[in-house]
Amino acid sequence: MSLIETAASSLQALELEATKVEGFPVLNLTVKIPNGKLDMFIHAHEDTQRLLTYARPQGLVIRHPDIPNIADFINRANYGLPLGNFELDMNDGEINFKNSIDVAGGVLTNQMVETLVKFSIECVNHYLPGLKAVLEGQPSKQAIEAIDGPSKIRIV
Repeated sequence: MSLIETAASSLQALELEATKVEGFPVLNLTVKIPNGKLDMFIHAHEDTQRLLTYARPQGLVIRHPDIPNIADFINRANYGLPLGNFELDMNDGEINFKNSIDVAGGVLTNQMVETLVKFSIECVNHYLPGLKAVLEGQPSKQAIEAIDGPSKIRIV
């Protein structure tokens, strides 16, 4: 079974409805989460045996002046994540949570895909209120600490 077929099967098992992008090894879907909605894209790279997931919050408009504060917030959010990371296009403010797996020499399973998808959804849902708070003017350090608690490191 191809990577994209396994991904499609996994999404069906999760009861998530996806559409295959014609001519490309990409699935896309919209996911409702408690803190908003996500556009998700699952891209298979058969040649390198990698599967990537991208979760993009809907309706998050990041203006150019907000980019440094958002970059600081996601850098703080990324620290310590066991899987995946937030990424920010510093030119246009597009933000994604990217997760991936390399299965070269192995076999992609439904459980692997489900882990990537679920973790991506949970992570964006967890940090989305902080992203919104930063866009509303809250300092990024304060916004991340409201979610993850205060930093244990003190700069003297």
